[in-house]
Amino acid sequence: MFRIAELPGFVAISDGRDEIEGLVTYVAEDDRCEVVSLDAVEQGAGIGTALLERALEAARAAGCRQVQLVTTNDNMRALRFYQRRGFRLVALNPGALERSRELKPEIPQIGLHGIPLSDELVLARDL
Repeated sequence: MFRIAELPGFVAISDGRDEIEGLVTYVAEDDRCEVVSLDAVEQGAGIGTALLERALEAARAAGCRQVQLVTTNDNMRALRFYQRRGFRLVALNPGALERSRELKPEIPQIGLHGIPLSDELVLARDL
């Protein structure tokens, strides 16, 4: 479990308005890095891609050889986004969200597009 506010990361700030447009956080341990969060206010504008690239650069600088991330079984947009950027599906953790709900009961039962939230998908990209 991570506390996002305590992790290193990058923020995208809009030109002239000084508003946060996006955020990526990550953790680097040994030769692997995990992208913990990636959020962009406006999807499709390149903000997420730019933030992900900054995290990949930081991972390389930290000596990481691989970057991993976890998403949920309902998040088709994330699967498409990450696979287009060179990530591959490397693991399926069936039932992981049932276990996560023991710590965070606020995790909903139903996710995007009415899909039951139950599994975690792990994606990775070698550097």
